[in-house]
Amino acid sequence: MTTSVPPKTFISDLRPGRVATIEATVLRLEPVREFEPQGGGTKKVRNGVLKDGTAEIQFVLWGDEVESVAEGENVRIVDGWVRDYKGRPQISLGKVGKLEKLLPP
Repeated sequence: MTTSVPPKTFISDLRPGRVATIEATVLRLEPVREFEPQGGGTKKVRNGVLKDGTAEIQFVLWGDEVESVAEGENVRIVDGWVRDYKGRPQISLGKVGKLEKLLPP
């Protein structure tokens, strides 16, 4: 049984306010941080940079996702949410996105 994957978008074509599927390499990861959301408790967050053959983009992982990738791994983000963060596009999994590890080429 094969799964249907939406067509991928190049990072250079990403625009804020859209959902996209990309394939990229994890270029850099920042340390995991914890913060206190307004509702109380603590939540984990981790920022990083993804790169494909066209450009780089900031990305953010939340909660259980923060330990799911390592620098140098190839990943696919399916239905990731692109938003404007400090004047530049940033992608996250949002509410419906999925992160998949890809085998090395």
